[in-house]
Amino acid sequence: MSLEQQPKSLRRRSLNILLQVPILSRSHAPLTISAPQAIGTLPADIILEIANLLWRDDLLNLSLTSSYLRALLMPALYDTVVLTSSRTCRKTLRMLQRRPEVCRYIHKLAVRPNYYLAWPRPDERIDEDWVASAVESIAQSLVIMHTFDWDGLEMPKDSLWRTLRLSCPQLRTVYSNVGHLPLDPESELFSFRNLKSFSLTVRHGLGGSELFPSMEALPERMWNMLLNNTPDLEELSLCSFSTSARLFDVSPVTTGTWPKLATLTLGSFGYQDDFTLSPPNDVAFGNFLSSHSTLNYVRFAWNFKQWLSPDNVPTYLGSDALPKLSTYVGIYQQLAELPHPESITSLDLTCEPLYDSRMPMICPILRTLTSLTSLDIWMHIPDDAPLSDCEFVRPILLSCRKLVEFHFMCTTAFRVRHLSAMLGLLPELKTFSVTKGHRYGEREKMRDTAVGVVRHIPGLSQVNVRWARERCRNHLKQEGTYDVIKGTDGGGQVERLGVYERGVTVWGVAFKRRYMYEVKEPRYVGRSVVQVVSRK
Repeated sequence: MSLEQQPKSLRRRSLNILLQVPILSRSHAPLTISAPQAIGTLPADIILEIANLLWRDDLLNLSLTSSYLRALLMPALYDTVVLTSSRTCRKTLRMLQRRPEVCRYIHKLAVRPNYYLAWPRPDERIDEDWVASAVESIAQSLVIMHTFDWDGLEMPKDSLWRTLRLSCPQLRTVYSNVGHLPLDPESELFSFRNLKSFSLTVRHGLGGSELFPSMEALPERMWNMLLNNTPDLEELSLCSFSTSARLFDVSPVTTGTWPKLATLTLGSFGYQDDFTLSPPNDVAFGNFLSSHSTLNYVRFAWNFKQWLSPDNVPTYLGSDALPKLSTYVGIYQQLAELPHPESITSLDLTCEPLYDSRMPMICPILRTLTSLTSLDIWMHIPDDAPLSDCEFVRPILLSCRKLVEFHFMCTTAFRVRHLSAMLGLLPELKTFSVTKGHRYGEREKMRDTAVGVVRHIPGLSQVNVRWARERCRNHLKQEGTYDVIKGTDGGGQVERLGVYERGVTVWGVAFKRRYMYEVKEPRYVGRSVVQVVSRK
């Protein structure tokens, strides 16, 4: 789990949206004071709570409004530093070298040189040895850092791990990815002791054409570190995101016992060359999961390539296994044998698309998840399907009526309005997200999609729209976040959308914009009331 991941209930907001503070004028008419005015009237602890929910850009702008706020917000500004491009690595690390006192605020540091997810512009190349050396040079100033996350083209030079281990006494969470280069069996990465979280993943985008790549044994020193020198491990991730290039053999994990283990990510799994399934569908994995009753997050990454997953995937769980499991990411078949399905509150089924033919199998399973409030699902809707084919989503919605957050993904360019009309089946829904295929020449704008959804479901707080194309960088073409702002008259009428959009135009021009959009009743035809804040 990377530093950018966070509970969905803590989605970021802009400062202007958070501080819509209604007050009464002398005529008793409601007024709204501006964000700068409002922030100056609040106690420090409330300011810090607001800061925790702000977009990073808004937090920076807020800190620049006064010397008092700058001093107050420095810990919040630099608590988590995520460098998501080569440019930000170069710029920020040089600043930290010049100002080592800033390093003393950093609890979490993520470094992503040559980042494969840089978007909408591709990342520039940077020497990763220089990046590692720059981190080494500030290591002694990172006195309170407890989390370090490396995500480059390859694992960093080995001296970085030694420097961090010796210079950062509070470092207990270490994430690293690997590329094409083989793992050094004597790496200093495997010399840490008493870690709380450890992650080793194969990065995205390595290519490869192997349908059944051979499993790569992980170094003995790594297993010794995990099995014998990390008794308080709470989070473990051993996973491949380039399954046609490189896979890890994670089966030794079943010999481990970690009384505090809460988060587990393993994979990718799938068919072997004889079309039997690789673990975790054997007795050893079932016993391992059953013995770790503290697990509340489990992710099994599956990749079946061009084949469909089997109808049944046994788990071999004990009768009282996983009593605290609240979040599951994987395939629906493994849910069928959960002893405590009522504990699941968040479910992600985006490993593979779900077909109409599987509704009779998945819906009964969903109905057992009586506490489910968040669902991510990938459905298959053919390009040539009639509009009525969206109807097969209805049984899904009827099976989980308590959803507060719902993410619907489909790789074809279906019309969202045919789905949004069914969202009324979810009376408690607050956040709706849709990721769909994009077709050039499509007339509907992302904002029109969001407005149409809000028209059907005015009780929503946020709508997220993503357009994707298989050959587009990062698969994303455009994305938008639309925060719903309601009137102050108590009637619950939607007045405006707080809009943040970014992407690439049909001509290949990158853009980013933030503005307010007025929504008019009854036809929800709007106009822009605040023009683009930034456009690139």
